[in-house]
Amino acid sequence: MPRPRRSFSLGWVILLALVDGVLIGFLTVGAALALFTDTFDNTGNAFTIDTLDPPSGLTASVVGTNIRLDWTPTTDTYATGYNVLRSPTQGSGYSPLDTVMPYTAVTYTDNTAAAGIRYYYVLQTYFQSWLSVYCNEANAAVPTNTGWRSPNAEAAVPNPNNGDGNGFELNPTNAFADGGSYAEDVDSGTASSQDCASTGRDRHRFYNYGFTIPDGQTINGIEVRLDAWVYLITTGNPKMCVDLSWDGGTTWTATKTTANLTTSQQTYTLGSVSDPWGHTWSSTQFSDANFRLRITDIASSTTRNFRLDWVAVQVTYTPP
Repeated sequence: MPRPRRSFSLGWVILLALVDGVLIGFLTVGAALALFTDTFDNTGNAFTIDTLDPPSGLTASVVGTNIRLDWTPTTDTYATGYNVLRSPTQGSGYSPLDTVMPYTAVTYTDNTAAAGIRYYYVLQTYFQSWLSVYCNEANAAVPTNTGWRSPNAEAAVPNPNNGDGNGFELNPTNAFADGGSYAEDVDSGTASSQDCASTGRDRHRFYNYGFTIPDGQTINGIEVRLDAWVYLITTGNPKMCVDLSWDGGTTWTATKTTANLTTSQQTYTLGSVSDPWGHTWSSTQFSDANFRLRITDIASSTTRNFRLDWVAVQVTYTPP
């Protein structure tokens, strides 16, 4: 019986490969290989290398109770925007605060900054998941204050050259707190004068305010609050003059004066959050040993009764 016959056919396979821009082809015929090559232009797929640049010229400034950042935008017009980062430590420890878009943005306001803390800011440009290096660091601090502080000690300025020499002779400690009682200077002075420097007018000192201002702070301003009035008659334009001492009463600032007092209690605020009363203060000058407040009662009459419910002081300062 004859054996069956087997037939074979040749298989054709073409293999292509791109090596260094050269197209290489392999033609397989059965078990044999044929080699051919060709080239093509790949310039349309060339890669561009770029560095994502941060913004420049970052500055920080205090606006009210907020901190405003300003900068010059990145030069990379394809960028999406900026990450804003903040730290209470110079040069490190930055945490994400917010993002700002578009890349043309030039300002941001931080309304979460706590008063009395100096913050350090940097920005970085972003595009998709690509981040630039940090820009220059800028810093600012919202000022804080002591709150209204009351005195715990007082003393009339005696004669010579201080009117009657007894100041607020009736209940002077009543001026230590905001309340219904008051201190009183009866028939004030020995000379009718509206000059705060007059030797014929009564004076009184208040001190031991218990300030605890950390070392190194910048003192921005001092406010003095007087809750005051005169009894029954306003003839003679009665006023109160205030000056401050930083060395226990040896040296005094320039004097500030209230408006004319009325016959009902009013609050008079002298100075401001940005007024240091003509003196560059240090934190230690607000110690109980150094800080003094002096009131002089003036009027073109010696028969005015001056009343004082509260003499308070508030200091505004900025951390270094």
